[in-house]
Amino acid sequence: MRATRRARWPLVLLATTGWLALAATGLAPESPVRVTATLLFLLLCPGAAVLALVRPLLGPRDHSGDAMESAALTFAISVALGMLVTAGYYMTGTFTMQRAVITLASITSAGALGALVTRPWMRARRAKAGAASHTAPAPPEKDQKAAEPAEPAEPVKD
Repeated sequence: MRATRRARWPLVLLATTGWLALAATGLAPESPVRVTATLLFLLLCPGAAVLALVRPLLGPRDHSGDAMESAALTFAISVALGMLVTAGYYMTGTFTMQRAVITLASITSAGALGALVTRPWMRARRAKAGAASHTAPAPPEKDQKAAEPAEPAEPVKD
């Protein structure tokens, strides 16, 4: 039980980052805290939340290079989401920094909290599938004659 509580805190903190970045937009425009908070949020947090939500769906895999892969995907997804949100607001003529940050904060919160909800469900599903695969009988072996290709048919003459 303790390990699952510990695993929840990063997702809860991730869900709040957008709202902290929104609060930072109220600071003076040249404030280093505002620039740092919003830049880090925009470049990392939406992608991290979406990746946390989607990662369990990928299933078991080898984890070689996992940190670099996660960092690259986090950055790419964050930039893509930022561009989609910004383009949507620009096309409608309603862009403001606050609207874009609110939308991205909502996406981040939904992704992080969604991951918080779906992780135990996916663990239980994997455990059930793992238990079923260990009890399943082995498939029958094929005969050597069945594995040989059939001889080609004679061509039909007119």
